[in-house]
Amino acid sequence: MAKIEKLGSLYFGGLPQKVGVAYNGEQISFGDSTPGQEISWVRMQSGLLVADRCVCTNISWEDLDKEGFVFGTLVTINGETYLCHCLKVGAKEGETNEWDAALDETGEGNDLWHWENKYFWGQETSKHGASTRAVRGYYSARHWINSSNTATQLAYLGFRPVLEPLLSGGPEVLVGRNIKVFGPREEYVRGRLVEFSDYDLMVDSTAEIDNGIGWTRRQNGMVIIERSAITKIWEA
Repeated sequence: MAKIEKLGSLYFGGLPQKVGVAYNGEQISFGDSTPGQEISWVRMQSGLLVADRCVCTNISWEDLDKEGFVFGTLVTINGETYLCHCLKVGAKEGETNEWDAALDETGEGNDLWHWENKYFWGQETSKHGASTRAVRGYYSARHWINSSNTATQLAYLGFRPVLEPLLSGGPEVLVGRNIKVFGPREEYVRGRLVEFSDYDLMVDSTAEIDNGIGWTRRQNGMVIIERSAITKIWEA
C-alpha cells in the first residue's frame, strides 16, 4: 500500500499557496508546511518523494527551468534538505524512467496519483527537438506525448515535483568512503573522498568523471570538486 506523507508547502513570491494553484510568473520556492496548504507526497521504496498531483498549473517547462526545478535545485523543508526536480518520464515511449517505476511500485489509480485531465512536465527533450519536451498523464497514468513546446502554458499542464532526500551529515562522515557526487545537470564524479574544505571536496585521482563537467579540476594527484556546484552526494 502506498505511503502518503504531507510535507512542506509551495510558495509564490514568498507566500504559501494551495496545491493546484495557477502560476502567474512569481518566484517559485518550497518551504515549511503551512496548515491547510501542505503537499502530499508518495514515498517510494527508494526514498524518493513524488507529489501525488500537480502542485501548480499554467506553468511552462521554461518557467521551471529558469527557477532550477527541471533538473534540480536544493530546497529546505521543515529543517531537511532535498533536491527538488521534475520527474524523468522517458524521452521515448517505453523507455525506463522514474514515473513508470513509481507506477509499477504503487499502481496507476487516479485516486492516488490524480492524473485525470492533467498533464505534467518531464525532464526529457522529445524526439522533435530541443524546443519540445515529453509530458505524461491526462488520459491515463501512463499516457505519454513528446511534442509539447517548452514555452507552453495551459490550465491542464503543470508541475509534479519529486524530492530526493540528501545524505544527512556533512562531508566529514564520508572521508575515506566511495562517493558519487552530482552536479546541476545530473553529471557526476565517483571516487573515494580524501579530504574536504569549506569550498572543495578532494577525491582520489582514479575518480570516474562524467563527460562535460566544468566544476572539477585535477591538482596534486587529486580531483578537486567545487562544493557550490554539488546538488547531492550518495555513498557509492
